[in-house]
Amino acid sequence: MATRRFSNTRRTGEILKGIVKETNAVTALLISREGVCISSAGQTDSLNATALAALVAGMFAATREVANIVGEEHFSILLQQGEKRNIHISLIGHRSMLVVVFEDNKRIGRVRLATRKAARKLLDSIEKPPEKKEPSGREEISMPDFREYALNLVDQIFNVGKEDDAPSGPR
Repeated sequence: MATRRFSNTRRTGEILKGIVKETNAVTALLISREGVCISSAGQTDSLNATALAALVAGMFAATREVANIVGEEHFSILLQQGEKRNIHISLIGHRSMLVVVFEDNKRIGRVRLATRKAARKLLDSIEKPPEKKEPSGREEISMPDFREYALNLVDQIFNVGKEDDAPSGPR
């Protein structure tokens, strides 16, 4: 499977910052359906965006199967509510998802409105070719290597206390 490069990450970052500001969210992520974090905004220091992206992608794939069972092609929005934090996940086109982590349950309507407004901008941003090519300095990894890394990371998350087995990062 060939990896797909998403363009205009600077523009998507600006859109995500707008969502965080408008909704007072903790963080916003744009992720691919394969579980790769494309862009993020907000408080991401204490958040493992790689693991969150992989787990959300898996969760969305499972939910798509649930939708099929009940006669739907897919569900376009998922909402996970916790005691302290909530996660709103929405499809952006056919290849990506917008994840917004927020704390105040009263903000659900505001989050839904902001993500709906941002969806078109994000879709335009990720589908348009980049305006100019800048060297990213990032190492490109293949999808199989990323999958292996993500699966090892997920295993590590659920094996609390076994720090010696932590994944060292993409190869």
